[in-house]
Amino acid sequence: MATLAPYSSLAINKSSTSVAASHNGNWQHDLLIKLLMRDRREKAFTDFVESYNSLVKKLGKFADHNAELETTTKAVKKDHGELLQEVAVLREQGSPLNQKRTAELEQQIAALKQECTELWKKSAVNAQRVLDLTDELKKADDTHKKHNEEIQKLTEVNTSLNSKVDYQTQLIGEKDVTIQVLQDELATLQLELVKTEERFKDLEKENGQLLQRWLRKMNDEAEKMNTANQFYESAVDLHAKALESTSGVVIVEKEPSPTQTDPGINNIRSRGRTIGPVTIPMTAFKKFTVHDGDIHTINCSSDGNLFATGSSDKTIKLFDARTGNLKQTLSGSTLSLMHVSFNSSNDKIVGASNDFTTRLWDLKSGRIWHTLTGHIGKVYSARFNGDSTKVITGSHDRTIKVWDLNKGYCVKTIFCISSCNDVVLIDESGSTLASGHLDNNLRFWDVRSGNNIKELNGIHLGQITSVSVSPDGSKVMTNSRDNTLKLIDLKTYEVVQTLHADGYTNGTNWSRACFSPDGRYAAAGSLDGTIYYWNIYKSRLEKTLKEHSAPICGVCWNPQGGQVFSADKDRTVCIWASSLR
Repeated sequence: MATLAPYSSLAINKSSTSVAASHNGNWQHDLLIKLLMRDRREKAFTDFVESYNSLVKKLGKFADHNAELETTTKAVKKDHGELLQEVAVLREQGSPLNQKRTAELEQQIAALKQECTELWKKSAVNAQRVLDLTDELKKADDTHKKHNEEIQKLTEVNTSLNSKVDYQTQLIGEKDVTIQVLQDELATLQLELVKTEERFKDLEKENGQLLQRWLRKMNDEAEKMNTANQFYESAVDLHAKALESTSGVVIVEKEPSPTQTDPGINNIRSRGRTIGPVTIPMTAFKKFTVHDGDIHTINCSSDGNLFATGSSDKTIKLFDARTGNLKQTLSGSTLSLMHVSFNSSNDKIVGASNDFTTRLWDLKSGRIWHTLTGHIGKVYSARFNGDSTKVITGSHDRTIKVWDLNKGYCVKTIFCISSCNDVVLIDESGSTLASGHLDNNLRFWDVRSGNNIKELNGIHLGQITSVSVSPDGSKVMTNSRDNTLKLIDLKTYEVVQTLHADGYTNGTNWSRACFSPDGRYAAAGSLDGTIYYWNIYKSRLEKTLKEHSAPICGVCWNPQGGQVFSADKDRTVCIWASSLR
């Protein structure tokens, strides 16, 4: 019990100190008491306190047991002294009985000594255990102090976090107000959208009615014109018969002009150009390898003097259309070139690249004139408008962009829902576009407003790889991975003709077909390297020619009508001409 006295006094001192500090207004002690009360309330250190109390109880028991052992030891020593005295007396008396009694007492003394030794040993063990428990108690006190310090730090952190939580709660309240305002605006915009859609439907209905009225009016005027022509012809016949009967002169009927019989046989004016008679070139008079990588595109200049190819070797090569000789190599792209196109004056060329950019080269200097950046996907198609002031591009990022070359940046972005594989101008000014897409649909756009004029769904069963406008501007032709070509009337937006053939297979996602300059024929390349020619007027396959051994990526007809240029993925270009060349 003497060992526990310091700790008991220490506890009493702590209690008295705490009471005095409380009466003196010691705020630290008040805070500690509140934290202890909170710990007691929340049972944060229940296990620790129970363990501590258990150790204190054990220490008390050991102290009591030690005191009992000490008392027993004193009693044994006293008995031992008394026995020794008795032994001495008995020795002095020297009787046998006393000797016997002495021997018994000596045995008892020896047993008591042994018991005393064992008690001393137990006492030593208990003292050691008391010392160990004292050390543990000190450690527990140190741990308790550390925990108190951590509690203080955590309390400060908790206070800071509560401040932050209050601030974030205030921010969330402000955000909720903003979200409510945005939701109200969204509801308003949705209501406006519904009204706009209803108005749009009404306008479409009205437009359809106007179109029907216009068609009926045109039919009525055509019938009136036919009636007037019949009346005029009957009058001429009557006049001729009258002349024959009166004067005997026979009037011979004038032969119809060639342009009245068949628009594909003799000269035809197509979009401002006069086209001579067009026949299918039958002979590949030149076949050569032109690039170090796969060819993706081929196109011809509007005057028919040059043609160009774009390749995965990141270059555009220009060739003389008559001889096939290389005239120029244009570099600057960082990835494959997917489409090339000349401007109307044939002094510039535009290339669409897989590096998300479109570049324009000046053919006189051979240098890059403009680099158009803004797409976030591969650019698959790029074309000039009629006066070369704008470029229209279609991209895998599902947008069509209109670029002003005078300003050097994008002036209109049209979001077209699906990846755009090809885009073409319906008119020379570039105010109306047609685009072919990955989702098999053909879409028509008003460039000025960015609105979708018409969307043709389900005309193909595979993605559209190219879009072409007929020379007279009345039809659009699409080429598709479903191995068919479709002709769409631009007045009614209906499919008027489907071209297909046994063995024809569209081999690439960017394979481009073309019209002949007079609009009589359509040409497209197949997976096996065969070029297919269809007669559009007769709706039949006219001719197949094979000179390539790899999938054909593009076919281009010389605007002058005498040549066809074809390219395949295996870097081979063929120049086709008539046998009269």
